[in-house]
Formats: sequence, C-alpha cells, structure tokens
Amino acid sequence: MSSSTIHNLGYRRYDGVREGWTGAWQALVWQGFRSMFGLGRGLRAKAIPAFVIAMVLLPCLGTVVAVGASNGQQVIPYGLLIGSQLLLLALFTAAQVPEVLCRDRQHRVLPLLLTRALSPRQYALARLSAVWAAMWLVATVPLLVLYVGELAIATDPAARFAEIGPRLWPVLLCGTLTAWVIGSLAAMMASLTARRGYASMLVVGLFLAAAAVTTGADDLAAMPDVVREFLDPLRALRTMAMLLFGETTRAMEVNPPPPVMVFVLVFCGLGAVASLIAARRLERVDA
Repeated sequence: MSSSTIHNLGYRRYDGVREGWTGAWQALVWQGFRSMFGLGRGLRAKAIPAFVIAMVLLPCLGTVVAVGASNGQQVIPYGLLIGSQLLLLALFTAAQVPEVLCRDRQHRVLPLLLTRALSPRQYALARLSAVWAAMWLVATVPLLVLYVGELAIATDPAARFAEIGPRLWPVLLCGTLTAWVIGSLAAMMASLTARRGYASMLVVGLFLAAAAVTTGADDLAAMPDVVREFLDPLRALRTMAMLLFGETTRAMEVNPPPPVMVFVLVFCGLGAVASLIAARRLERVDA
C-alpha cells in the first residue's frame, strides 16, 4: 500500500479555460514576436529594432516627399530602395533572432515548456513563425509606405491607382520572399548554438562569407552566371527586387539575370531547407 500524501499548500487554483496546445503555441508566437522588437523589455533591448525600423522607413518617406515635390518628374525606385536596405535587415536578424531562438535553450527552460500539451515540433514552429512574422513586417512595411505614398501624392489618386494597382502584388511578393529567405537563414545559423553572442556572429558571418565568395567568383569566367548570381542571397534578393519592379542597372543590361520566376523558385527552396534545418535543431530537448 502506498503511503504517499497530497498536501494542499494553499496555492491559488486555476479555474479558467484550458486552451491546450493551441493556447501555448499562440503565446509562444506572440512572445517571440514581441522579443523581435524588444517589447516588454528595457530600452537597451529596443535600441537595435528602433534603429533598423527608422533606417528603413526614413529613406522611403524621404523618397515619397521628393517625388511629390517634383510634380511627377521622378519615379519611385522600389527595387533600388529595398535592395539598399537588405544589409540592415540582415543585421536586424543577427541581433534579434538569437533573442527568440537561443534564450530558452541557454537558460534550459525548454523541458519545462514541453511539459505542457506542446510537442517539440510545435515549439519549433511557434518560434520560427514569430521570426517570419516580424521579418515580414520589417521587410514589407517600407514597400507599402512607397506604394501608399505614391497614391497619396498623386493629383488624381483614383486614376493613379488604376495604373499602379497591380504593383501591389510585386510589393507583397518581394516583402514575403525577403522575409522568408533572410529570416530562415538567420534562424538556421542561430539554431546551431544556444549562446546568443555566438549565434549573432554566425548569422553575420554567413552573410559576410556569402558576399566575399561572390566577389571572388566574379573573377572566375568558368563559373556559370546563374550559379554566381545565387551565391550571395542578399545580392540575389536585390536583383529579384529590381526585376519585379521593372528596374535595371548597367550590369544587368550587360549580363541579363535569370527570369524572375527562377529567383522565386530558388528562394522558396532555399528558405524551406534553412527552415527545416532550424526546426530540427530546435526540436532537440537536450539543448
């Protein structure tokens, strides 16, 4: 016969609704999304997100004002502007993604989280969803500012919308693929370690190494142009953005890049592989 006894220690009982794994999943996504922007923490945690958001929005607002002052003599270079901000987005992920993916493993609270109705796979998906959502917001809002601003400065917004209405789809596609690729690659690198400092260095190192390899590959005539184009994800994203909005440079005229659909397919696959690697790493409870 067992002699175990359950003692009432006087803790307050929970009489609310039992939401199961969906409630835990939503709470993890929301908490991770807030962590990407330093919400709920001190001013120091908000410094980098606030700086990046200001640096990606101010050029867009300035461009809209300048185009409005020119009375339609200038056009808004969507692809050129978003291409110039990709490095900032990469630095944003290097600083903030480790906050979401490494903190639980560094403080060894993952086994505690998984004692609830939440599987390791659901936990990994929740954390990655928070990263993707935050990155989508940071990558897409500047393009939406340009799009809405172009309508606002038009003398006839209705007529202008009839002209640029279909441009909304390239705006959403460009923002989505940018967030998908950069966020997934950063999550993959951050998942390799439980230390936030090391994770940030790995993310920065990946993008710097890709840029260095691409610069060296430009001098190799034997390498196919298609392969060279995708060695650096940031460079390829910049090229895709310009193709989506019908923009071009002298280098693109001399060496035409692949069709935009090739970029879309490659980026979908690249993000999927990186996300799968990150998810498998985050599922490890022994971290």
